Parts: sequence; C-alpha cells; structure tokens
Amino acid sequence: MTPKTRIHTSVSAVRTLLSPPDLPISALLRARSIPNQRLVKALGISSTFVSDDPGVHDNFTREAKVLITAVSAKDGWSRLVDVTETCVNRFLDAESLDFATFVQSVTLSVVLAGLLGTDIEDLDPADVAFVTKAINDRWAQSKSSTSLTPEVLDRINHHIIRWVPDRTNPLNLIIPAYETMWRVAAIAVVYSNRDCLLRDAFISYNENPTDDQFRAHANEGTGAQPSVEAIVSEVLRLHPPTRHITRAVVVPWWKRPFVPVSQKSLLYGSDPESFNPMRFHASHAAPRRDQLYAFGHGKLKCVAASWAPPAAAVITAKIIAKLDNVAFTLHEGPRIGKRAGWEGWSIERM
Repeated sequence: MTPKTRIHTSVSAVRTLLSPPDLPISALLRARSIPNQRLVKALGISSTFVSDDPGVHDNFTREAKVLITAVSAKDGWSRLVDVTETCVNRFLDAESLDFATFVQSVTLSVVLAGLLGTDIEDLDPADVAFVTKAINDRWAQSKSSTSLTPEVLDRINHHIIRWVPDRTNPLNLIIPAYETMWRVAAIAVVYSNRDCLLRDAFISYNENPTDDQFRAHANEGTGAQPSVEAIVSEVLRLHPPTRHITRAVVVPWWKRPFVPVSQKSLLYGSDPESFNPMRFHASHAAPRRDQLYAFGHGKLKCVAASWAPPAAAVITAKIIAKLDNVAFTLHEGPRIGKRAGWEGWSIERM
C-alpha cells in the first residue's frame, strides 16, 4: 500500500514537522542518525549527524560554535575575507576551468584555511580537486547500491589529516561546512552573473563585506534593489541544498523522506517557482529569513545558520569580482546543477 502523501505549506506545519513538540533530544538525534548511517561508511564521519548520543551532539555543537565565534569577530572576519580572496586567486590558474570544480576547491580551501587554520600554501590544487570530487562521489554513491571502496576514503583522509593534523576526524567539521556552502555559492554566482543589479550588490559587498552591507538594499521605494542577504535567501529558498530530509519514523507524522515545501508556497507570492530576491524586501510583504528551512528548525537547527549565508556571500562576491568579462568570463552549461549536473559550465580566461 502506497503511503499517503501529506503536503505542508504553512510555517506552523513545517515547524511542527521539523521539531515535533515534547520530543526529547535523544529521540530527535536517533531519528536523524539512523538514515545517515550510510555516511559512516562513505565518509567515515562520527559526528552528531550519525550519532544518537547527546554527548556527541553537545561536543560537536560546542566545537562548531567556538570556530564560528572566532571567525565572526572583527579580526577573524577580516582574515576570512582575505583568505577567500587568496583562495579564489590561487585556483584561477588555467585558461579554462571546470566551474563546479573551481567553486568546490575554493569553498573547501576557505573552510580549511579560514575556519581550521590550514596553511593555504599546503593546499595543492590537484589534491584539493581530488578531495572535493571524492567527497561528492562518495556522498552520491552512499545513496545507491554502488560499492564503496575503502582506498578512496583512505586517500581523502591522507590529505585531510595532513592539512588539519591537530583534530580528531576533521571531516566531522569539514563536511557540513563545505558540502552545502559550495552549492549555494555556485548558484548565487550564476544568477548574479546574469543580472547586473545582483552583480552590483555583490561588487558592493566585495568592497565592504560588513553586516550592514550584507543587508543593505540599494536605493529605496520603487527603485529599490536586492540586498546580498535577499539574494542568498532566494538561492536557499529556490535551490535548498538539502532538498529531502530523512528521518527514521519515531513519531506518527514523520515519513521518510519528506520535503518542507513551504519554501515554494504562496507565502512567497504568486510566482514561487521564479528567482526573485526582491520578494524579501519589506515593500513586498516579505517573508522572514527565519521562515526558510535550509538550516532546519528547532533543537537540531544548524549552529551555522547565521554565519553561513554571509560566508557563502563572501565566496560569491570574490568570484563575481573576477568574472568581469575582461579577465575571466563564465560559460554557461545547459542547466543549473545541484550536487551534480554542472556539465558544460566553465570559467574561461579572456
């Protein structure tokens, strides 16, 4: 018998789905960890995403918050911005570059050097490209019947441990930061490269990467233009990095997988399938960014929910600044990709 499909489009319904009332943290962790066991074999992680131990969850959350706090402070943020620019320049090293590989390599390097203190000079482009591709491949293979050879994971860890020698299993921290952020940055680059108003917003943010600039809408009234925050929010709404949320069924209303489709409901206007950052402007009866569920909701909401959008925006801004159609240009493929599907996309030196 085919399970009945329930469609949740209201904010309250989606919040109840993501954070059932009166359910202890141990049950929430168990429901998340069971379907994620495939990632233990695929990537060797042992973090809260694959464990139902509240102690593991607390330790991971505490460690992540320490890292985020350090790079959110004034000096830490300035360093992260400088690291991002250095990484972008480091990987723009050929006449023609595969777009997805480039964005993946930049993002992983920013996570390593900006968050975890890796020396950028240790990040050989070929090694970084191997690790990003291997992570993507093994993530995809973990969802299929494809056998996962331990040799590839050994090679991944050989590089990761060399880059981050002072932490136990650094992939626990690297995977959640890298795996979704590169796709947000890649898609934001695509839309902003197509639209001069979006490009201008990122150029301004590149020149002044502050919280105020992140939220600033150029002009006001009928001439208002989208903020960088609105652009990133619209990417997260229309192209959520986590499209299907899987939970083991421990409460009656949880099915697996499910999709919190309020992100494409009429809450966002009459054209929810189109890309329109101005829907987040106050003049458009705007939904709030906390009504996006790309980072989850409730007790298991991502600890980087506030930090990740500006960080992804910095990566986007530094790339957009280079795609000036003078030194470099973006050649588009047939469609915007997800984790895969970026065939035909490249960055070409002019």
